[in-house]
Amino acid sequence: VEPACEKMPKPAGLASMLDELMGKERDVPIHLRTNKKLKFTDEEVDKYFLCGLSPHNVFKNTRNDLGIWEKVQDEELKAEWEALSQEKKDEYGFEYDLMRFLEQIVQDIDRTIKRAQEKLQQDQKYGRIQLSKETQMQVDQLQKEISDLQTKAQQLGEEGNVDESMEVMKQAEELKAKKEGLENPIFPGKEKMMDVCEICGNFMSNTDSEVRRQEHLAGKQHMGWQQAREKLEQLRAMNNGSGPPPRKSSLATHLAPASSARREERKDDGRREERKDDGDKAKDGDRRSSSGAGGGTSGSG
Repeated sequence: VEPACEKMPKPAGLASMLDELMGKERDVPIHLRTNKKLKFTDEEVDKYFLCGLSPHNVFKNTRNDLGIWEKVQDEELKAEWEALSQEKKDEYGFEYDLMRFLEQIVQDIDRTIKRAQEKLQQDQKYGRIQLSKETQMQVDQLQKEISDLQTKAQQLGEEGNVDESMEVMKQAEELKAKKEGLENPIFPGKEKMMDVCEICGNFMSNTDSEVRRQEHLAGKQHMGWQQAREKLEQLRAMNNGSGPPPRKSSLATHLAPASSARREERKDDGRREERKDDGDKAKDGDRRSSSGAGGGTSGSG
């Protein structure tokens, strides 16, 4: 049985120190170690991290978590990347890939924000405003008084007291107007009104304290989306507003992942097998045709 202490995860800072002292393969059995020196073009390297923002990092453990991301984030490789000229960076297309990915996730959150805003507008339009506890008690009391007055007016009308009945109905209408004013306030700041943050999509209330607002602005999710939007604008502004260029075709093969290359090899093997099968079928067809023709001749003779 392994000691419990060996199963405990090492702190991130300690792991980095051990990597530097003993190498990244310190936990790999000696006979399996490759001692491979990573290049920033390697498939396992996080290209987004090289370009200054890894979305998977900034949204980790938030409501917008992008899932497991096991790419290597190496500061030395990042420094090597940053030392390149912009012209050389453009050849790799990493910044272009990051821009497209950020465009995708920002468009997704913007659609979510728009739907939430439309729902809130519908709720407010049809009077579904969340009232404070005190206001709700006032509304309930007014509704009871209105019902009592309407019952009284009906009784007076049945007894022939038309003038008194109309006076009581007038009182009921006045209370009804007051109740509607509480349910649909002209000055929303007096009631709890919800809104949607246009940066991260979180719901906010006009009754939130200043501390709560600051906590929201300093929260990981809000700051993550703030960083993502700022990085996207920065990338779009490159090259006089045309953004970074895509990867040069001459580098496409060089940077293709090994798995992709293996898939292409398998496709080529499959195509060769298909051509071989087609050739074998054609030969079989020719032999059957010849055989059939020979049989026909002997039969006619």
